[in-house]
Amino acid sequence: MPVKSDDPLRKVTLNLYEADCQWMEANYGHGWTERLRQLLNFEVHKHKHPTDYHLVRRTLGDLE
Repeated sequence: MPVKSDDPLRKVTLNLYEADCQWMEANYGHGWTERLRQLLNFEVHKHKHPTDYHLVRRTLGDLE
């Protein structure tokens, strides 16, 4: 039985490339859809909170 998520989930239909699905299945096994959800969540968080220190690319000009 799947583990309950901390955040509410919504089931959606999503068309993915076959080769990408095969790679995810080969590398992450049965839980590949959860890993995909984590990757998408990271990307959304990165765009919603671009000033988070671990998400911003730093250059020498950023140093004080």
